[in-house]
Amino acid sequence: METRAPAVAELRLAERDTSAALARQFARSTLAAWRTRCSHDDFVLAVSELVTNALLHGHGTPVVRLVNGGDRVRAEVCDDSPLLPVSHRVTPTSGLGLRVVEQISSAWGASRRGRGKVVWCELATLPNGDPA
Repeated sequence: METRAPAVAELRLAERDTSAALARQFARSTLAAWRTRCSHDDFVLAVSELVTNALLHGHGTPVVRLVNGGDRVRAEVCDDSPLLPVSHRVTPTSGLGLRVVEQISSAWGASRRGRGKVVWCELATLPNGDPA
């Protein structure tokens, strides 16, 4: 049986106000190009939340890495801060991003990578039907 390597797409972002919007556009167009059958809106929202957290709490230039694993799609956002995310109490101005990611993804997590970290999430793909 032939095993295919997952498809991977990467985007290096600048530390700008438009970076989250660029990441959303990148995620949406990548899912469309891959013809991925998952909730595109949920995946794009998760990418946006991970990028926003990297811009607010990380250092350096965030990198968005998307992986199509067939039965799931994965979003990874890397930054140069070694500090792993910590769940905080949700307030009117903070703490909601990772809660949203947790609610809409099949799995999520964070680990140190090099001098920084990667925060990731996965969404299961749908076996039949058109992309959501």
